[in-house]
Amino acid sequence: MRTCTVCLKPFEPRFSTLQSVCGLRCALKIPALERKAERAATRVAKEQQKRLPDLRKEAQKAFNEFIHARDADKPCICCGKWPQSDHLTGGAWDAGHYRSRGAAIDLAFNEHNVHRQLKRCNRRAWDVAGYRAELVRRIGLEAVIALEGPHPLPHYTRDDLRRIRDEYKAKVRARRIDNQ
Repeated sequence: MRTCTVCLKPFEPRFSTLQSVCGLRCALKIPALERKAERAATRVAKEQQKRLPDLRKEAQKAFNEFIHARDADKPCICCGKWPQSDHLTGGAWDAGHYRSRGAAIDLAFNEHNVHRQLKRCNRRAWDVAGYRAELVRRIGLEAVIALEGPHPLPHYTRDDLRRIRDEYKAKVRARRIDNQ
């Protein structure tokens, strides 16, 4: 008796002692399994070749998606309004940083620093005082003061950015499951 390499059921070889599958049905599945393994290996190789800027974009995208999900029931942090229509290219919302990524790259992935903001508020000279007042209401004055203070510059490795990306993708999935 042998064990089929595809379905893992025991079988008795009928054709030769080298027979590794129980029958034609499992034999036909072997190329599909090989292709699946090949695709998995290719996926791993591509992941290992990603450059730091590519991983940073993926991490930022996952983080921003989390911010949109977290603040889905809240109005714009800057102006306190909801969009009149949601048919703008890419939707009506951005993940607006209180301290921009250009000014404070150390806060790019800080959940206190980023909130859902209308595109029209985020992409023009927005009301900093209005954003700050609402931010104080949402997270407290001490947390806002901490955001405004100095921070050490992060030196993200590829593994750090993968971890951030995967962590926020998991948080978004968990929120979707909770909301169903």
